[in-house]
Amino acid sequence: MTDRIILVLLSEAGGVGKTTIAVNVAYEWSLRGRSVAIIDLDSNHSLDGFVGLKAEQERQKTSARIFDRDFDGSWPLKSVFNSELISVCQGSRALKDVTESLVSRKRREYVLDKVLKTYPLPHELIILDCRAGFDLMSENALTASTDILIPIDMGVKVRTVSSLVNSIWQETEDLELAPAPRIMGLIPNHYNKGASFHEEFIAALTKISQQLDLKLYPALRSWQYLNNSSILGEPLKMIRSGDPINAIFANLVDDLEKIRENKFNG
Repeated sequence: MTDRIILVLLSEAGGVGKTTIAVNVAYEWSLRGRSVAIIDLDSNHSLDGFVGLKAEQERQKTSARIFDRDFDGSWPLKSVFNSELISVCQGSRALKDVTESLVSRKRREYVLDKVLKTYPLPHELIILDCRAGFDLMSENALTASTDILIPIDMGVKVRTVSSLVNSIWQETEDLELAPAPRIMGLIPNHYNKGASFHEEFIAALTKISQQLDLKLYPALRSWQYLNNSSILGEPLKMIRSGDPINAIFANLVDDLEKIRENKFNG
């Protein structure tokens, strides 16, 4: 059994922190001497700014290329953060056309899964950063994944969290995924300690996570330095190594290492 982890971050809404989490988890993972690749599946290609890259104008050098029928396994990867352990496959607007073209493909939800199995990346962790909602691209990400992380924005209604989780479970059943990817947990974002609504939300979310038997990670608070790190195109730990928020990303990586160990031993 492979010990490779393919992690997808899923949400129904944009702006919940998927890319922020992806970048900071990837960096923490690399600090432990492990390799990671982030594949941007969003046509808005917002990952570029988060890792300090200019938008890639050549389609062949973006993730759109890997969905071509003649893709030969030459992955368009770039190293970031001056680390050979962290690679990025940039997104592009061409992914809109890719999503539309997938409609006519046989086993259209399994194209990415087939590519990753036919031309496997050498990285120990692969993070799929896709757009919000459920379309053919996110279905491809779900089908290819081994594990799922769900960022939750403080502005959503609590009941939508259960609906989202049930939708994911239903999707994995409809796609007949075996084994089905595991939901490693929920992670709230944009939390303001002391705001009464946020405190109530966390309390309600705690109950829901217990009912769903899912881990609830500590909330990522709204924080100037976390926002600044995204603007600067660097992980938080690069600009503020002692920031307490880094402990949350370390917690996520601790769990990913446990998942990896279980896969390896299994």
